[in-house]
Amino acid sequence: MATKTRAYGKRGNDNIVLQLERLNIRSPQKASQGEERRPPRIANENTERTPERPKSKKNKKHRKSLIFDQCDNIKTINVDSKTTRHLDPLTCLSEVSTAVLDFTDWFRVWTSHCSFIKIAQGTYGAVFRIESKAEPGTFTIGKLMPLRASSGFGSKTKEFTAPGAGHNEVLLLSRLDELPGFVQFRKAEILQGVVPAVLQAASAEFDAAHGDDITSWWTRACSNATQLWLFLEMTDAGTDLEAVITNQVQFRPRTLNPQALTIVEIRDVFWQVASALALAEQRFEFEHRDLHLGNICLTLAKDIVSDSGHALWTNKASILVTIIDYTLSRACVSSSVKSPTYSDLEKDPALFEGSGLPQYDVYRDMRSELEGNWASYRPCTNVLWLHHLLATLLKNADTYRGPEQNQLARDLADLKQWMSENSEDKKLRNAQDVVRYCEKNGHNGPPEVERASE
Repeated sequence: MATKTRAYGKRGNDNIVLQLERLNIRSPQKASQGEERRPPRIANENTERTPERPKSKKNKKHRKSLIFDQCDNIKTINVDSKTTRHLDPLTCLSEVSTAVLDFTDWFRVWTSHCSFIKIAQGTYGAVFRIESKAEPGTFTIGKLMPLRASSGFGSKTKEFTAPGAGHNEVLLLSRLDELPGFVQFRKAEILQGVVPAVLQAASAEFDAAHGDDITSWWTRACSNATQLWLFLEMTDAGTDLEAVITNQVQFRPRTLNPQALTIVEIRDVFWQVASALALAEQRFEFEHRDLHLGNICLTLAKDIVSDSGHALWTNKASILVTIIDYTLSRACVSSSVKSPTYSDLEKDPALFEGSGLPQYDVYRDMRSELEGNWASYRPCTNVLWLHHLLATLLKNADTYRGPEQNQLARDLADLKQWMSENSEDKKLRNAQDVVRYCEKNGHNGPPEVERASE
């Protein structure tokens, strides 16, 4: 899902070998000796689902929202039984509030404590950076998506999120945030009502500044009194990589070519992304399937503090990477359903008809690899995106370097060529193969770890 500017999430970085040893994870594809291997029941965004946890939600994760102590003061809306059943794929999850909240009152409570700035407009919704008024400089990220109705307006609008697809995204956010390098999920809420004028004005200001046209379905959704919305809150992961290399934002002070990453930074960004994908493959049979530069966030190490208040460490480049947006992703994350969570991309043929950006070739290559079976596990799609990432970064690299950096640039160019050749020969199966090659040939980050600079 392409956007103009993105930024949200959790950040983390670790050595892949240490992580795999620590997790001691067996691939869910392999059954133990003597263990019966049952055929999976495939679930997608339209599948009826068994609740992940009891409706009482006594075992719900309590993650710290920016206004967590004010949530009980928001007015709720009584919806009819048809709407209740329609929302069940979402409300069955312990991570999602059971009550439908009044949008106007919800926004009143939030804006009494926070200010909203729109930072992205995607295919399925808008993203806002939210800053605490009591603690300026403390941020959270909110993603607002219109939900598809059971009937009437919005029931057939493909840009609206079906409750089943919302289920997938919440489930992926909740499960993947235990791994380094993935966005940290805080909470999810269902809202109903007209989007407040202040929020609509913030959207209009962003769209005007970035040359975006607000589509008719979004405008109509904002003014529809019965419209249902899914609000996802996540921690802030900084600035998306696309905005950094295109100089849309001032990422950090630099005296030379401020929008370009140094070759050392490119090495470390690539290594962190590859390591995160390799761990997610091991743990959840994960494929991102939409890992363009807008879905990779960067932040300076000195700016990073975890939700627990502890400083996080990084490598010498002082950049931490977070992977975001799992709208198109595939993974086995459900504890109660023996099936993968995925999105059937054949329902969006326009995705494969795009031109002008290299990422559209990756969508078509994925389609060729999967042969239309988007439920299947083909982690070679992660390799396609890793190759796209490295090729794009090298094309936009800072050209000011010394002899050591020139050698590193040649090594990374060799790595890109190796990935291309072995992908074509079907020898490169997944991100874990890429990580093993990097470990063997010294393309990973510096061996020592340094604390973030003060």
